[in-house]
Amino acid sequence: MSIGKMAVLAFMALAFAGGFLFIVINKGTNIRAPAPKPAEVPTSFDGKLAVQSIDDLRIGGRKIVLCGVAFIRPPSMRAMVTEVVRRDYQGLALTCKPVGLGTPCDGNVAPKFRDAVVVQCLTSDGTDLAAKLVEAGILCGQPAQAGSTYKPCAPGS
Repeated sequence: MSIGKMAVLAFMALAFAGGFLFIVINKGTNIRAPAPKPAEVPTSFDGKLAVQSIDDLRIGGRKIVLCGVAFIRPPSMRAMVTEVVRRDYQGLALTCKPVGLGTPCDGNVAPKFRDAVVVQCLTSDGTDLAAKLVEAGILCGQPAQAGSTYKPCAPGS
């Protein structure tokens, strides 16, 4: 084999190795950065309340968490409380606004909690659902989330 043929063969082997290395290093990566996703802009939404459980409320199929309140009663009361809420509030027409759109929790809680949207929901006459549930003794206000908007439960109650 002549030196010229060996040089061409060496050059071809080097080009093949370089191409192979390039493919291996860049496999599965985009050379161009993907376009950023547009930020999800929260919007108010309407619907009827569906009570799966006291910890699983839904408006129009969308799972929600009421901002500024929580169920902190003993776990043994969960089923009873769920039935009371279902009986008294199931199907109630509500307009809900996510955190960030003027709720008592703005700046204190994230707009989502796990798979739920954190919201303040109002009835057609402007009554706050969370306030109604606190007044009924079902939920307790969480001052760290909503300040003094909702009354916290007394210790031991």
